[in-house]
Formats: sequence, structure tokens, C-alpha cells
Amino acid sequence: MKCSLTSGETLDNNFGVFVDEYAHDDIGVVRGANLVEFRAMNRGILGAIDGKTICALSTPAGMGGIAVIRVSGPEAIAMASSIFSKDLSGTPSHQAVFGRMIRGGETLDECLATVFRAPGTFTGEDTVEFGVHGSPFVQSEAVRWLIDAGCRHAGPGEFTSRAFLNGKLDLTQAEAVGDLIASDHAGAHRLAMKQLRGEFAGEINALREELIGFAGLLELELDFAEEDVEFADREKFDALLAELLERIGRLSDSFRHGNAIREGVPVAILGAPNRGKSTLLNALLGDERAIVSATPGTTRDTVEDTCVMEGIKFRFIDTAGIRETDDAIESEGIRRALDKAQSAAVVLYLLDATCDSHENTTKRLEELKVDAGTAVALIWNKTDLHPAPLETEENVTTFHISAQQQLGISEIKAWLLERARGQYDNDSIVVTNLRHYEALMATQTALLETREGLKNGVPGDLVASDVRQALHHLGSITGEIDPEDILDHIFSNFCIGK
Repeated sequence: MKCSLTSGETLDNNFGVFVDEYAHDDIGVVRGANLVEFRAMNRGILGAIDGKTICALSTPAGMGGIAVIRVSGPEAIAMASSIFSKDLSGTPSHQAVFGRMIRGGETLDECLATVFRAPGTFTGEDTVEFGVHGSPFVQSEAVRWLIDAGCRHAGPGEFTSRAFLNGKLDLTQAEAVGDLIASDHAGAHRLAMKQLRGEFAGEINALREELIGFAGLLELELDFAEEDVEFADREKFDALLAELLERIGRLSDSFRHGNAIREGVPVAILGAPNRGKSTLLNALLGDERAIVSATPGTTRDTVEDTCVMEGIKFRFIDTAGIRETDDAIESEGIRRALDKAQSAAVVLYLLDATCDSHENTTKRLEELKVDAGTAVALIWNKTDLHPAPLETEENVTTFHISAQQQLGISEIKAWLLERARGQYDNDSIVVTNLRHYEALMATQTALLETREGLKNGVPGDLVASDVRQALHHLGSITGEIDPEDILDHIFSNFCIGK
């Protein structure tokens, strides 16, 4: 394995891949057209590019004002022209033409046909998009006409997979397309846009480039093994490994917060029975989601619901009351409540000002056994009936509320928003994808083994093997090195037409 550039290749400073001097796309990413064959042959994703022109409905199925039908491939313009009242062969790129969708004297619809010429398209191929009226009949017939004209119906995510294979997007950007489509609140949208712009890929490729230099020197040493020549400065290499481990650790640590922002910040509501947990859940949601009863032990399983506050999604979890019990079902509910506390980003622990005292709060908090990164707030409820103790727990946020009377609820919401914004209202890169997190952890393991090998004087070929593993795992994130099953899994989760 050699890590140096060969003649005629240049290095893309933004993404760390070998590129030609041309092939600029419309979102500012530079890629080489010669990568298509390499990607297709070495990855086999969805059968690679089979040379067929594909088509599909790209807007949601159902009735609407306008529907978009996308055609992409080498014969896209010719096949689109065959069912359109005007010849599109001379139409400039990124220009719309008004006409009729017609075949054999039968007119299906009046529509717009927008032409996009390669390579300046999403897929990197010639593309035509028909903007037809949103009748389900028109949509299905238009697709059928295109298939009759020679198109193949696109598979799930095939437009985006072609964009990846044609070098228009790296794999993290392709996944960001899916995240952007699925984003249902401002926080998820913000993270998807950062990834789509290539910020995460840029950091990953920067890490790879720094490692590749030393990897090349280690590989060179193997070629001169008989001469016992050492090219790689071990002290500098160890310092580099320490720096890379710190940066990778920071990225992997961000996954918990990034995933919480994307899926909804998990907030577990805990406490003994009849402390007002279900009432608090309803107050936070602004809806009667949980059953409220004076009978202890009413909630025996977790009750979850989400809401979006000022663009941030929260996932509130009402849990079974924590107490000693011989009831098997209630005991299982309590076990689940403690499990939710351990996986939550925030725990709201409820106490009743009319019957609880401060002296036991420390013990109760210790019983939760939450992670160090979990925020815990003590909520003294029913303070409209009785004042809460004046003592406070050190380094624990405390609120005095009346969930039933809606007193103090706005303060809790403001605190939750402040904490959530602190996790992503900055320029740091946040990991939101489990696949990326797992690859980072595997990279971390390989680099730790590399560093340990250097300290113990392990032979260079074994050290080089660990470095290659680290490079492989980093490359799998952006798609520079990736097995077929991972790629197929990613794109198969896309909707048809994207």
C-alpha cells in the first residue's frame, strides 16, 4: 500500500480525495469524473451505474398542486422529449420550457420541463424534471409513459446514490440529504445543513490526510526492511497520534448530544408515586397526554411524547413512581424508569413540597446513577399548597412549581432550551449518525493499538497494519472505502425519487 500521489493527480484540500482539474458541481464540491469507474467497480452499490436512464416521482405521492417527476441518465433529454410537445435537445441547462406531455396524439397534461445538463446536476448526469399538475392519475401515467419510452423506474435513493457514485457528494453529504428530508424541527435542520455543506467530511478527511503522511513513511520502511532504514520519526508520530485521538474523542463524545438534537432531547421525569409526574408531563406538552390519578402507582410503564419549543425537539418521558413494591408489574415499570434516567439527557426529579423533606434528596439523586453528562434538576411540586424547603443541593438546579396550576412551568422550559442550545448553537462539528460514531470508535481503537505498538517496539509491519485499519475506518465514513452492504443499507432507506 502506497499513500503518495501518482503523476497527474491533484489533492482536493476540502475533502482529501484525488480529483481531476475539472468537474465542478453546483454546490461548490470539486470531484473527478474518473472516480466514477473506481467507485462503481470497487463498491458495487445497487449494481453500480448500469447505464440506464431512470425516472421517478420526486414529490410525495398523493394529490397536490404540483408534482415533480425526475428523469436522470444518458438518454434523459431524448426520452423526455419523446413524450413532450417540444424538442428539448437544444434547450440550455437550467432552463424551463412550457409545453404539453403528449403521446400518439393523446395529451396528458400541460406542464413545465426543466433541463439540467451534466455535469452541473445533482446526479452528475443529464436530468429533466417535469412539473405536472398534482393529480395522482397524471403522476402515475407520466411515469408509465417514461418507462414505455425506455426509462427504468428508480430504486430507493438511487438519484442520491448516483450523485455519490459520480462524485457529486461524499457519503456523509448523501446521508445528510436523507436527514434534511426527515428534519422536522430547526435543530435537526441546522445539523443536516452543516453536514450537507461538507463540514463533517472536511474534518474527517483532514484527519485522514494527517495520518496518510506517516502511513506512507511506514509503508516505505517495509520496502527497505533488509536495510533497517527508519523514515518515520517515532516521537513526532506519537505526538500526532495523541492529537488525532483527542480530536476523534471530541467528535465521538458529541454523538450523544447530536443524536439527541436530531431525534429529540430525551427528558425523563422521575420521582415517587403521586408527586405530580404525569401532571408535569401534561403541562410541558400542553396536552392531556398522561392519565392523572390520586391512586399511587397509576403509571406502570413509560409514557412518551414529543414537542417542539422554539425550533428544538424534546422527547418527554413520564415514568413509574419509584418506591419499594412487591407488585411484579410495578417493579418492572420502576426498572424501566431507572433505565430511562440513565439514557436521558435531562432528568427532572419531582418532590412533593407537602410531604417530602430535603434531608433525603441527596440519597435519592445518588440512586439514579446517571451519567456525568446528564443534567439533573430537582422540581419541588405543589408549592402553591406548602412552601418547599429552603435548603438546596449543591450544583443541582432547583425549581419551585405547581404543575396543576401551571406555575413555574415556563422557567423549566427556559432552562431546557438554554441547555439544548448550548449543545449546538456554536460552530463545533457534531456527530449525529450512529454509523459515523461506530466508525470513529473503531478508528480510536486502531490508533490506540498503533500508539501502544510504537511504545512497545512492535515491528513496523504490524504498526502499519494498525494504521491501515484506522485509515479504513475513517474512509468508511465519507465513502472513500466502504463495503457494499453499508452503502446499500444507507441508500435503501431513502424514499423513491430521491
